[in-house]
Amino acid sequence: MKYVIRGILAVLIWGHAALADAASLTPLEGLDFLRRSFQGLTDFSAELTQEKHLTILKKKLVMQGVIRFKKPDRFLMELDPPYSSKVLLKDTVLEQRLGAKGERQRIVLPPEQALSRWLGTLDKPITTVPEGMEVRADQTGRQTSVTIRPAKGGHLKELTVVLLDDGTLRRLVLEEQGGDRTVMTFRKTRKNIGLTEADFRLE
Repeated sequence: MKYVIRGILAVLIWGHAALADAASLTPLEGLDFLRRSFQGLTDFSAELTQEKHLTILKKKLVMQGVIRFKKPDRFLMELDPPYSSKVLLKDTVLEQRLGAKGERQRIVLPPEQALSRWLGTLDKPITTVPEGMEVRADQTGRQTSVTIRPAKGGHLKELTVVLLDDGTLRRLVLEEQGGDRTVMTFRKTRKNIGLTEADFRLE
């Protein structure tokens, strides 16, 4: 679950009609669309459906919950029963609690995977694709899909971000090197609602 943050994901499957209308973007155009989508955004919250495809279990787990984000480096995801859990990211410090009274787990990510670093990259004009990164992007109707393959060496194999034309985050897909795949679909997104530090607690 910690790989949900590493990156800001697994190729989206489109219908034949949608594919016919798809327009390819250059890697720089795709990254610039991501950058512009985050401009003016200070925070957001949304309901989500998360599908996890686990290779070890050979099955799909479907979960419901909520997500919150606040610049420059706060992220919280809370999942409902029967898979209840909370995941809180404060820049490079990732904390997780499984169940209402589960033991808290804490992981410190390397500096290059800091949430503030990812977002800081999107705050300034992008003139070149970062070294070692591969990017694919396309537009279909009102949606833009940007797929990023980070430099090799981490657990994350591929990240796909899908946004509406107004910059609203619609879907996030993560593929890990081991074959696990996570698809997060967002709805009822609310932007710039004034989230505070009190909205990002594990308790």
